Amino acid sequence: MKKLDSVGLGITAGIVLPVLVYMIMYFAKVKDIRYVLLSDSSILSTILPLLISHCVLPNIILFFICNSLDKMLTAKGVVIATVILAVGVFATKLITGLL
Repeated sequence: MKKLDSVGLGITAGIVLPVLVYMIMYFAKVKDIRYVLLSDSSILSTILPLLISHCVLPNIILFFICNSLDKMLTAKGVVIATVILAVGVFATKLITGLL
């Protein structure tokens, strides 16, 4: 069971889980918006950070699951992935001038 406790596994799970949640949110909510709206940079710069921020929330659940199963290296990888995604949201907002 020790092979399932690694930082790489945590980073991978911490990136893949938000991508899956993003895809679910996209197909459930955003598919009604026309492509014209998504091509507009002001709307895209507003929607993208919001969706990424909401997609990071499942990492909290994943972190607590790893923590309760005593998989500390995997939990560390999830935290690293969350920080990477948070920096991505910050950079997106900084570039688009929403800060």
